Amino acid sequence: VAVIDRYTVLLKDGETTATIYPIHTTNELPPGLLAFLCDEFNMEIERGETSSFFDTLHIEQFQNYWFGAFAAVMVLGDSPALEGSRQWEKECLGTFFIKPNYPGRCSHICTGNFLVNAGIRGKGIGRTLTDCYLQWAPRLGYTYSIFNLVFETNVAARSIWESLNFKRIGRVKSAGILKGHEQAVDAIMYGRELINTSDPAVGAYRFDKIKFYLETGRYPAMADRQEKSRLRSSASHYRLENGKLMLKGREVVSNPVRQLQICTEVHLSNHGGINKTTSIVTEKYHWTRIKDTVATAIKNCAECRDPSRD
Repeated sequence: VAVIDRYTVLLKDGETTATIYPIHTTNELPPGLLAFLCDEFNMEIERGETSSFFDTLHIEQFQNYWFGAFAAVMVLGDSPALEGSRQWEKECLGTFFIKPNYPGRCSHICTGNFLVNAGIRGKGIGRTLTDCYLQWAPRLGYTYSIFNLVFETNVAARSIWESLNFKRIGRVKSAGILKGHEQAVDAIMYGRELINTSDPAVGAYRFDKIKFYLETGRYPAMADRQEKSRLRSSASHYRLENGKLMLKGREVVSNPVRQLQICTEVHLSNHGGINKTTSIVTEKYHWTRIKDTVATAIKNCAECRDPSRD
């Protein structure tokens, strides 16, 4: 299992720097942070829209649930260590955990949960946390990820999972008794294989590091000499244009939600097949596995799924 180092990113506004810190034990949490996160989670429970919990948790219960295995916390700035007393309601952006979904012989299958600061939304924090989850889970030894109960009404979470190639692997009828609904809501189970993205040539994580390096001239936190050399070599092929990362005249798109939007728009213009749509997309854009994103867009097309279509 690889050593997990903190991960510094630029948020989607292109200006705000934040760092995701790995947490192996609650002793690593500075004063007040555990209590703040517990309050945030309890507010999510009380909203009654996304969590399966009915009653709020005492701080010890929350600590055992969220920090019982491996977790991460995202905080504004790029400090080398998570320490000191701070205004967490303004500086802590979110958190997630990774733990085995099953015991023993199936403990290589993980699950997780995500929490975004309710007062700081719309900055792509959920997507950034999920990207980090997908980077770190395989480095912790997991090979597959499952999200057990994603309520059908939780459109934001479903959009992120599906844009990141999580597949619907099951449905639980009438799973959640949620606030504002007269009848119990179905839940969807999502799953996908994990790829060990410690290889810098894979995925959005690599693009974010290149953009960060080109914008700031700085290396990611804790990058060793070999990684710095690879990053300099990779970055020499890219350039920034009006805040966009470009590769050979094509815009590099690391946000999976936007990737799916682009493929959907191109497909809806002519309802072409996978190869034709992929060819059009790759004329202007670049990201890893464009063809897979195109396949998802076509699969979601109601007209193409219509059995009466000639």
